[in-house]
Amino acid sequence: MPLRPCKVGWSTEGGSITYPIRRDVIHMLRYAPIEDDKTKADLIRLNRIAEERGWRQAILEVYRTSSGMMRYVLDPSRSRFLDILPLSKDKTVLEVGSGLGQITTALAVRAGMVEAIEVVSGQAIFTHRRCQQEGLENVRVVCGGDDSRLPYSSAQFDVAILNLVLEWCFRREATVSPAESQERLLRETARVLKPGGLLYLCTKNRYSIRLLLGGRDEHVGGLRFGSALPRWMVGLISRIRGTAGLSGYIHSYQGVDQMLRRCGFEERRSYWAAPEMRYPAWFIPARASDIARARRHPGFMACDGKRSRWLMERVPAPLVKNLTPGLIFLARKRCPVGMGIRG
Repeated sequence: MPLRPCKVGWSTEGGSITYPIRRDVIHMLRYAPIEDDKTKADLIRLNRIAEERGWRQAILEVYRTSSGMMRYVLDPSRSRFLDILPLSKDKTVLEVGSGLGQITTALAVRAGMVEAIEVVSGQAIFTHRRCQQEGLENVRVVCGGDDSRLPYSSAQFDVAILNLVLEWCFRREATVSPAESQERLLRETARVLKPGGLLYLCTKNRYSIRLLLGGRDEHVGGLRFGSALPRWMVGLISRIRGTAGLSGYIHSYQGVDQMLRRCGFEERRSYWAAPEMRYPAWFIPARASDIARARRHPGFMACDGKRSRWLMERVPAPLVKNLTPGLIFLARKRCPVGMGIRG
């Protein structure tokens, strides 16, 4: 049942459920948090410092010993993918998985209205505070979506962004399989998009060159080759090792493309983000001619890691899309029969 804003939170159309507002953010989580104690403590401290001395100072103090986290939150290349999206001040955009607002703020500068949803309460609160301190009044942050459902009415967004979210979306719900949870999120995204609306999807690649070369996979407890192995083998090794198994669920290029088609998306176009999808320098349409042209560009770097880079520079251009670290798709919501695709 669709949800609508109300004075004290969000409620169903029948008014039977009301959700609380905590520190100016609507909270509508279905399940208990899964963050460990250190993560919770860091987020509490992060938000306290942000309120007292500003969001940037909070990042510098809480994550000063983690150069990786600092870069993940502050590096402007994180939002470079926005350049390939048709954003303008007449567009309403949904961002699923806002994290600490590293994309949200850049998105709000380009779009007319941004709805950001995040499953981690402390991150949602920080994103709201960061946008507030940046003077971005066209952003609303909601904490929810842990059941892979979206608390928005149908057909209201022009663009939806799922950036490195799909692989993790199943973690809080044990009632369905990872693939079922992912398809539910994609169908929900299609539902809330307008006919012809555009989805930007970035997710990890099960058959990335790094994993095929024996790299450790964070989605399956650091197992070498990881998700590139047959699913049954990953499960067997996890049971033998006594580990928890999957913390993330990733697919091949064909797997993602087929899933998008099943969930109501058409005109699917893919891109190669080089050298990798988190900090891209180039977004190359995954066509052989465009890939060949990019490879001739001075300073082009195909991939991180010496071995991976050497191989990616020599993979036949038509096969590159199957081996990139990240799978990036732009896909349009299917229009009803007789209704054309918007430009």
